[in-house]
Amino acid sequence: MKPANPPRRHHFAPVFYLRRWAGADCRLEQFSRPGGAEVKVRRLPPTATGYADDLYAMPGLEPHLVQQVEQKFMQQVDDQAADVLAMLEAGGPIKWTSATRSAWSRFLQSTRLRTPADILGIKAATERDWGQTVPEIQAQYDAIRKPDDPATLEEFFVKREPRIVENVAMLIATKLIDNPKIGEHINGMQWDVLRLESNLDLFTSDRSLEQVKGLGDPGALIALPIGPRRLFVAANKRETLEFIRGMAPREIVRVRNGYTVRGAAEFVWARNRSDVKFIRENMSAATIKSAGERLGGPSS
Repeated sequence: MKPANPPRRHHFAPVFYLRRWAGADCRLEQFSRPGGAEVKVRRLPPTATGYADDLYAMPGLEPHLVQQVEQKFMQQVDDQAADVLAMLEAGGPIKWTSATRSAWSRFLQSTRLRTPADILGIKAATERDWGQTVPEIQAQYDAIRKPDDPATLEEFFVKREPRIVENVAMLIATKLIDNPKIGEHINGMQWDVLRLESNLDLFTSDRSLEQVKGLGDPGALIALPIGPRRLFVAANKRETLEFIRGMAPREIVRVRNGYTVRGAAEFVWARNRSDVKFIRENMSAATIKSAGERLGGPSS
C-alpha cells in the first residue's frame, strides 16, 4: 500500500483548540486584517483557518523527513494537549500526573512560538547567530580544511546543505517549546479554570496566551482562553488566582478580550459576530514581540 502523503497544512492554531468556538454549523468567525487594511470577517470551519502550508517543513532533507517537525513533534504536542483540554472541560477534580501536566505546559509554551511570525523570527535569529564562529572549533576546522573548502566551518556546512540554517532553526523551535526549565516552572504553578458566565464571550487569537510579569516573579500569571466561557489561568501564588476569582466574570472577559484583540498578529476567532465593532476598532493595536525578537533577532 502506498504511504499517505505527509501533511503540508500546518496549524499554528490547532483544530482541536479552535473547535471550542465553533457553533452548531461547525464553523467559527475568523477576523483578519490582510495587509493592514479593513478587518475582514469570514465564517469557516476550524480546519480552514489558523494554518500555513509547510510552516514547519525542513526542505532539502529526504522526503520522509521534510515534515518530521509537524508529524513527530507538533502533532504529538496537540494530541496530548487535546486530551488534557477535555479533562479541563469536564469539571470536577483532576488527577494530574507528571505526563498530563507536562503535556499542557508544553502546549502553553507552543502557543508562544509556533505562529508564522514566530517561526520567521527564530529563523532570522538562527541565521544571525550562525555566522558567529567559535574560535576553538574554527581552529580545528582550519587544521583539516582543504584548499578548495570554504573559509569557515559554518560556510562549509551551508555549502554541503544550503537549507541547513532554516532546518536547524526548526529544531531550535522544538527545543524552545519543550524547554525543561520553563516546563518545570509552569508545572509547579497554581492552576485553575475559570468558568465565566456572562453576556460576553471570550475570543481567542494567534497571540492569545497572556503572560503577566516574568515567570520568576511572585506575581507572575499565565492566562489562555480555552473556550467562549472558560479561561485557564496559572499563577505562582494562590493569592493571585483568588484575586482574579473575586472579579466579576464580565470584567474578566472584557479585559481578556482587549488583550486578545489588540495583541493579535493576523487572526482573531470568535463564536459569533456580536462584537465585530470592537474587534474592527481594536484588532492588532498592540505590539507583541515575536519569538525571534525575544531571542534577539528581527521578526521578519
